[in-house]
Parts: sequence; structure tokens; C-alpha cells
Amino acid sequence: MQDDYGTIAQDFLESLSQRDKTRLYNDLLALKAVHNMNQDRTYYTFKNIKRSVKKYSERRKRSFHYVNNQNVELMIHQIHEQHFFKNAYRIEVYIGKHECSYEFIERLLQTIQTAPKMQAAYQEILA
Repeated sequence: MQDDYGTIAQDFLESLSQRDKTRLYNDLLALKAVHNMNQDRTYYTFKNIKRSVKKYSERRKRSFHYVNNQNVELMIHQIHEQHFFKNAYRIEVYIGKHECSYEFIERLLQTIQTAPKMQAAYQEILA
């Protein structure tokens, strides 16, 4: 399925409204910044003793949800995991209820940025 990420991303974006494309573009930029900062990091903390009593806990930090005109659903979850005192970060990506790797997000962002008619329409929202 990874070989098809480019075509899946293009098909998904073609039937997404312009407003949702702009929102998705900005969400993907934010997601990329957070992912680049946290992707290969784990850390240990003794701050949350109550949670560390459990062997494993998982909390969603942020979720993104998009549905295009063809009812294809894109869900992205940023997840914080804790195994005893060890903490980690990961991203889950689902397109049409199929799990994808982070590479799909990179393909989506690349497709948005390289489309000639789309470049003028997207602007980063700086707040």
C-alpha cells in the first residue's frame, strides 16, 4: 500500500473542499513540526506516579479528522504512551479505515505543496 500513497493522497485531496484543504495544510505543517521534534525521543519522568502504577497507559494529545466528498475518512492521532516511567510519542494515521505510516502524511503535504493551482490558494495561518 505504501507504493500507492501518492495516488491515494491525490485522490483524497481532489474531492476535498478548498476550506478543508487549507485547514488540512496548516494541520499537516503543525503535525510535521511536532513529529520532527519528538519522533525518536523517549524520556523518563517520575512526575505522574499514579499513571506509572499501571503497566501501560495511552492518551491522545491531538486528533485530526477529515472527510472528503466521496466519504473517505482521514484520521490522524498524536498519542502519548507511558510504560511505567518511560514516555514516548507516536502518530497513528488511518485513511478509509486502513492504517498507514507517517509517510502518507508526508505524501499529502508534498501533494498539496506541488499542485500548481493550489500553491496560490494556501497560506500558512500564523497565530
